Amino acid sequence: MNQITKKKHRRSRPFRMSFLVGALFCAFLTTTERAFSEIPVIAADLAWVAPSVLLASEDFDSVTPPAPPGWSSTTPVTSSAAVRTPTPRPRPTPNPSLSPTPTPSATPVLPTGVFSLTGYGRQIKGLSNPDVDGISIRDKWWHLEPSEGVYDWSTLDAYVAQITPTGNTISYYDSGHTLKTIPLFWNQTFLDKKKAMIAAVGARYSGNPLVKVATASFANRNSEDWSMLDSTRIDGIPPAGSSEASRMLAAGYTHAKMVDAGMQIMDAATAAWPNQVIYLAIGRIDRPLEQDPDSVARDVRDATRSRWGANRLVIGKEIISNVMPFAPPDPTGAWALFYNSRPAIGGQNLAACYGSCRMNGGNCNGLTYDQILRGTVDHFVSYGGKWLEIYADDVTNLPGAIHYAHGLIGH
Repeated sequence: MNQITKKKHRRSRPFRMSFLVGALFCAFLTTTERAFSEIPVIAADLAWVAPSVLLASEDFDSVTPPAPPGWSSTTPVTSSAAVRTPTPRPRPTPNPSLSPTPTPSATPVLPTGVFSLTGYGRQIKGLSNPDVDGISIRDKWWHLEPSEGVYDWSTLDAYVAQITPTGNTISYYDSGHTLKTIPLFWNQTFLDKKKAMIAAVGARYSGNPLVKVATASFANRNSEDWSMLDSTRIDGIPPAGSSEASRMLAAGYTHAKMVDAGMQIMDAATAAWPNQVIYLAIGRIDRPLEQDPDSVARDVRDATRSRWGANRLVIGKEIISNVMPFAPPDPTGAWALFYNSRPAIGGQNLAACYGSCRMNGGNCNGLTYDQILRGTVDHFVSYGGKWLEIYADDVTNLPGAIHYAHGLIGH
């Protein structure tokens, strides 16, 4: 199998929908066992690259899919999460059309405000809070597709049923990579399976007037902000003397392949979700893979907006915190492309403020959690962001800061 092995991978990003005020559904793009055997995969030593900028409060150890067929205990792929066999889920439904071509009834409107970010399997918080404009809810791909081509909508349907009586609205997120190994982003088998899942979820929920946002990712290995396999550090993973970047190049990485993969996913998302705006969290790809670290994200952004409309694609960052630079950022820095993607930009907080100093760079420096969250909002608002996902613990425990955010974000 064409692969690059890894030592540790705890993060895998799923489908997510948001209800404005509503809920965000997510499903990990962890492929099924059958699909796994067909997809060249790439993996990396995440023991040293899992940076503090990742969303630490998410539950990534909840369930791990079984090893792909043909992989033995000697295969050099390990994880800090215990490997458990997923429990079969009831009520599968037939596979819907994989090529939906609905026509939007009107140009989708950019949602605005505060979204409460709900953890996997946790209770929705903030539905009755007038300062909460949206609620994010997540689930995993293999929960929604327990076997290839067979879908179980029970979890998402239950969330929709809970949100619908409130009259709130929903947004949807999709992203893509596996929990233990990462498919080569440009592999056509993987892209086809991912596009099929996007089409299936869109076919079921895009007609719901509560759903306002659908997101799609194509270059992320352990967060929506990509954290690409571009390190030149020799990490001890075979072949001897190799690094993430060298293994990516050996696997066939090119700029054109990445942009093509991105456009396939963007086109699939816009077709599957004709009544929604599409959200793409972006990141950088460094040398030697790309000479311009923003080039892949920029090219996909520009091509998608040219094809589907400037405000149809919302560009995001999911490491919003009180230590991000105020706008305008350094024009050569990592925040410049985000800033230059205005007005259609959104974001997600790095972590919860309540109970932790992570959102202030790991040291509260005498600030209260409320002050850190307010400061984060000030940073985000300086960019003109339309909506910000804030962790549910903050919605529950920092109502003053949530009220403050509600009055500023998107206005």
